[in-house]
Amino acid sequence: MQQIEYLSLVFEVSLEDEDSLQGYFLLNYDPQGFEEQSNGSFVVHLLKTQWNDDSKQNLSAFLATLNGRITLVDTITQATTDWNAQWEASIEPLRISEDLMITPSWKLEEANASGATFQIVIDPKMSFGTGHHETTRLCLKMIEHIVCTDKKILDLGSGTGILALYAMMRGSVHAIAVDTDEWAFENSKENCERNGYGSKKIELRLGKLSTVVSPEEQFDILIANIHRNVLLTINNQIADHQRSGGVLILSGLLEYDADEVIEAYQASGYQLQERLQENEWVCLRFSYNG
Repeated sequence: MQQIEYLSLVFEVSLEDEDSLQGYFLLNYDPQGFEEQSNGSFVVHLLKTQWNDDSKQNLSAFLATLNGRITLVDTITQATTDWNAQWEASIEPLRISEDLMITPSWKLEEANASGATFQIVIDPKMSFGTGHHETTRLCLKMIEHIVCTDKKILDLGSGTGILALYAMMRGSVHAIAVDTDEWAFENSKENCERNGYGSKKIELRLGKLSTVVSPEEQFDILIANIHRNVLLTINNQIADHQRSGGVLILSGLLEYDADEVIEAYQASGYQLQERLQENEWVCLRFSYNG
């Protein structure tokens, strides 16, 4: 199998400016992931083929507008196999709540001893959504606060498929999981099969909401754990797919972004019902009466 090379761009950036940095890469590239390191650095992972002289010049021009508040300190090239080895070495079973345990397949024996009501086996590879990030944990906990029984689910930015999987385990009848990243699409397929949910239960679609979900498709519960820049551009599209009386769960938000997102979704017919927060990250639950 031919290895794919990735480039990791390491930045020094304040929490307040992380949002601008993520937004820049989401709007101009197809980032493979973002990572907050324990030493305070912020890492952007790209396909190496996306990085060239024009990319460097464009990034330099963007950073110049921020008056030195963000600094590129290192670039690191690595192959897919190295990345996967790092994941396997670092990920342990994680207790999300009294009900839920998340585990990689290579730690099943340890996870089985937890006695959790629900257990999701996630082998993440290159995809976001292992339960180790605050936004994933917040969405999983918010799913426990709603009734999933007999509901139809749309999960946007589905990553590993973890949120769609948990909604199904809690009684949903069908889920559509959408992601723009091919790695996430393939990984979520593996994870769904690993947890016993085939395509008739969780339907995976590769692409954007506007291109892979037809206008007539309606959902009881929508979940979107994606960047605030994207959430602020698709609020009306999301509402178009929401059944009256339905539930919307949003995350991927820093606490100082919450008010702007709440205002945008209220203008689209939503009412805020609940807000959860872990560290600086926020998850919002709305009802829809449109």
